[in-house]
Amino acid sequence: MGTVLERCEPANPYRPADFTESWENMKNNNSRRIAGRMKQLLLFLAILLPMLFPVSARAQVTNMRVGSGAARIRIVLDIDKAATFKDKSSDNLISLEIGTEVKKTLQKKISDETVTGVVLEKAGKKAGILKISLKKPAQHKVIVLKNPNRIVVDVYRIQIIRTSKDLGNGLTYTFWQDDMNGLPVRVYALSLSPDSKYELRPFSGAGSANGRGRLTRAVSLVGARAAVNACYFDTDGWVIGNCKWNESVFGVESTPRSAFVIDKEGKPSVQKDLAYRGTATLPGGRVLTILGLNRQRIANDLVLFNRNYASGTRTNEHGREIRVSKGRVTEVSAKGNMALDNDSLVLSGHGVNADALAVVRRGDRVAIDQTLGSRMADEARLVVGGGPMLLEKGKINVRSREEAMAPDIAYGRAPRTGIGVKADGTIILMVVDGRSQYSAGMSLKEFAQYLKRFGAVSAVNFDGGGSSEMVLDGKIMNRPSDGGERPVSIGLGVFRK
Repeated sequence: MGTVLERCEPANPYRPADFTESWENMKNNNSRRIAGRMKQLLLFLAILLPMLFPVSARAQVTNMRVGSGAARIRIVLDIDKAATFKDKSSDNLISLEIGTEVKKTLQKKISDETVTGVVLEKAGKKAGILKISLKKPAQHKVIVLKNPNRIVVDVYRIQIIRTSKDLGNGLTYTFWQDDMNGLPVRVYALSLSPDSKYELRPFSGAGSANGRGRLTRAVSLVGARAAVNACYFDTDGWVIGNCKWNESVFGVESTPRSAFVIDKEGKPSVQKDLAYRGTATLPGGRVLTILGLNRQRIANDLVLFNRNYASGTRTNEHGREIRVSKGRVTEVSAKGNMALDNDSLVLSGHGVNADALAVVRRGDRVAIDQTLGSRMADEARLVVGGGPMLLEKGKINVRSREEAMAPDIAYGRAPRTGIGVKADGTIILMVVDGRSQYSAGMSLKEFAQYLKRFGAVSAVNFDGGGSSEMVLDGKIMNRPSDGGERPVSIGLGVFRK
């Protein structure tokens, strides 16, 4: 038998059919790999690009609120992101273009004497317009706030006015009508520059003697160009507060309190803790404590009188009085109402103090010593006491408790009168109206803040309430809260030098 041989061809991996199939597979695999990598790259870029180049979305108004106060109406736009605005207001319409998206119109109707309505409308795809309709022209202020983002529009029922007039020779008058945290206030100020040709002097409200009187009349009598009320007083005109001009004393206060002082060199300041102490040393060395000056004599009292009080001591016969001139007794009397003159002092005693004066004879030596507890104040040209201190070294320091001020002075808002001193020596006399729809008055801290805003670095409060008054060139500049002038005891006048 023979062997049959079959032809066998080796397998060829490069046959056209096999090659085509492998190439197609390779292309498909590469495409899938490239597509996957592209997806990864796009995802990476989607994460990275916002971090490198943040895109800020347009702000949107989320809410509109309207509030009403005594002095203003406040419109608040709550915004989810910071936004800008353009003010395009006219006399009777406050119009603001807001850089925000407005999805729907927001509207508020208001029943008010100033504002009639508020509407926020869409003004294109990326802007809104806020319209505030007015019955009459009114001032407004726009505030942009953050954390949270808000645009605030304050529409003032009263105009904010600050005007100043140069009166010449270093004297300036300022009127300021302001919004004080939602309350209307009116401020009146007189400023005297350090080189002013005017000076300050105290005078009696009654004109020539202790007592009370209308400030306009007293200013005319003494010849001042301007004046404000100053020291506290009792109903009979008794001055409560240390008050003197040169050697002429009007009243004293034994409670340590602050006062405005011009020293012997002419430098103004506010001094704290000034308190009157007076003694009379009788023959034999007995020392009596003077309990008051230029006021009504009461039981077991010892009062010192000078010509500023009246023409006489106004006392009755139930006491004893001695006149002292240049350290010697020139007259003794038990009749009361001893005459007063410019060259002597009168000691008037009652009860135990009258008995002490009974041993004194005409010609005896009697030493009268007086002090305010400060050599500078004792030698000062001018001392006008009030209280409490308001500003000290440029900082608010209301010392009501330290100076034992009465609650009706220390607390609440009221008309105010006070005086401040700037760093350059400029003096500011200030009066604030209160207890009316035009002006709410101020607390002592608020009063201190306004004096500071005028530039004062030190300041003290004077008598206030219905007594607060400013007179300039014969005219009452403010609106006294009593509806008219309240008779006062001491005025502080602006006089030509």
